[in-house]
Amino acid sequence: MKKYLSPWSKDVKKAMIDADMDTNDLAAKMCWSRQHTSSIVNGRTYHRESVSKISQLFNLEIPPEKATLAKEK
Repeated sequence: MKKYLSPWSKDVKKAMIDADMDTNDLAAKMCWSRQHTSSIVNGRTYHRESVSKISQLFNLEIPPEKATLAKEK
């Protein structure tokens, strides 16, 4: 089934584009693996601390718990 990104994930991706960053750049900035970073941004997994750090980096509102997970439709 196709998964749909959460509004938070879309906002992060837009902010990354505006900052001329890709997943590798974000991962390096956060000192995380590319796989962990991609998993958080794309909503495959939820880790509160990671979501908070990314939100703070891009000045985004920190979403409610698990609101960042991708939804199946």
